[in-house]
Amino acid sequence: MFALALKFGAAVAGGALLALGALSLGSQSQELEPLAVSTGERYESNSSPVTSTRERKNIHISPTKIKIMSYNVWSCEDARVEVRIKALGSLVQEHSPDIIFFQEVTPRIYKLFRSSSWWQLYKYSSVSPEEAEKGKYFCMLLSKVRVKNSASIPFKNSSNEKGLFLAAIEIGLKKTLIVATSHLKSPNPPEMHSKKRVSQAETALGILQFFPNVVFGGDMNWDENIDGAFPLQGVWKDAWTELRGGEDGWTFDTKSNQMLQCSHPLQKRLDRFVCKLEDCSMKNVEMIGKEPIPGMFYYNKGKVLPVLPSDHYGLILTISVNV
Repeated sequence: MFALALKFGAAVAGGALLALGALSLGSQSQELEPLAVSTGERYESNSSPVTSTRERKNIHISPTKIKIMSYNVWSCEDARVEVRIKALGSLVQEHSPDIIFFQEVTPRIYKLFRSSSWWQLYKYSSVSPEEAEKGKYFCMLLSKVRVKNSASIPFKNSSNEKGLFLAAIEIGLKKTLIVATSHLKSPNPPEMHSKKRVSQAETALGILQFFPNVVFGGDMNWDENIDGAFPLQGVWKDAWTELRGGEDGWTFDTKSNQMLQCSHPLQKRLDRFVCKLEDCSMKNVEMIGKEPIPGMFYYNKGKVLPVLPSDHYGLILTISVNV
């Protein structure tokens, strides 16, 4: 099944699969078997950190509950970046997610992450130090849970920095969960790029629909007013609307985020998790990083403003494995 989806991805993305060499594509027949998984595992905290798809020795722990964080960390390095990344690290330590999706990671931010104590807990990183040096900013995925396969698929209508990254993780009972992240095309007034953004969302969901258990999260830059409804079909669910439908869920909010007082007014649910789950259930979703960092300020357009971890708020999704 993993190979089938990747072959479809190759077609929609112009045949470019960056991680193809690390994947086993299995049988050449038209009927491909689902990815076989026997146990769910988390890496030992004292193992050597992994910065590519390499693995280390691990202990067998079945993660009946899986916590996933998504955070656009804001690539602006002039706005107290070291302070902000330290605060983001505190949030990682506080919530202890099993999987992390980061967007807008710059080479400098990547180095700050790697120098943090919490980094050692994540034995899989989708981006190596060598790869990080090549990008302006990029998405990345970190995992405590064993990653079986992974792939990076660039979007056909965008630069190489825009694409879909997906990984298969072992969750026990011969079940596999696909975790995927992306940063869809940003609206840059006066050009809002809605057509490109919708195309990217449709491409990502078209690839991911082949798997029975999927969590897709990231900065979707979605605006229902210009993009329409997010293109979910069938059993796909939006975690926020399912679990907290009575709340706005604005992850970019120039009114509540005091660091953005000089920004153009905007309140949107840019960041989100969408899920397609046959063997898991969504349990909780929460917003994090909404409080200013005590005693920290920066200057913007003549104003002294408080500092928050990012211009976006982060999201934490908790799912459980059905047993």
